[in-house]
Amino acid sequence: MWVAKLRLKHDDCVIGRRCKRFNVVSIGIPFNSYRDGDKAYFSHFETLVGDEKAVELFIGDLKGDPTITNLEVQGNSIFFLNELSVQQTIPTTHYNPKIFFIKPVVVDNKGYESWEIGSWDEQLLRDFIVNLQKEHFEVKILKIQDEKINQIYFPQVMPFLTKGQKRALEIATQRGYYDFPRNVELKDLAAEAGISLSTFREHLRRAEKKIMPDLVKNVRDE
Repeated sequence: MWVAKLRLKHDDCVIGRRCKRFNVVSIGIPFNSYRDGDKAYFSHFETLVGDEKAVELFIGDLKGDPTITNLEVQGNSIFFLNELSVQQTIPTTHYNPKIFFIKPVVVDNKGYESWEIGSWDEQLLRDFIVNLQKEHFEVKILKIQDEKINQIYFPQVMPFLTKGQKRALEIATQRGYYDFPRNVELKDLAAEAGISLSTFREHLRRAEKKIMPDLVKNVRDE
């Protein structure tokens, strides 16, 4: 199977521009799209990672977007339909049903999207990338290569975490707890979360326990 890993950005992305504005990261799956008259509709499921207030502002701003319909919110997860004119193009406009996502799309807090897509036909992937470049999207090709099926990994968008576990993991990630050298201590993170050190440590430990086995099982060299 042929796999392409891309980093891209476009100014019209309803998720990307808000990730940049509110300093939030989004992990999501583009679902189906369809046309109805002069409109095109794109379904999205996203999990937002960031400061709790920033996520609230992100969602509040999204609610005011006239192109967003049928928005459902559950905690940090959102499901919505994006309505666009058929003349307006976004990357998934060029999506071919013979191409599929291998991993969720990650949008960082600078508005850049990380895509990993696959197809049995190498040329379909290359044509897709060319079409993106013709639209003047910012596209960087990180790899295009043939990979065995057992190397492909599609993780859950977000394992089932309690609110406290999710919050602990988000704070630890944002404040550089997993950086080397480590930039912050657990007691500082607990103080920011407004809970005791022992409670914060337990939330983080349980969150890591749910996530790490899946990551280790599927780790591979990029």
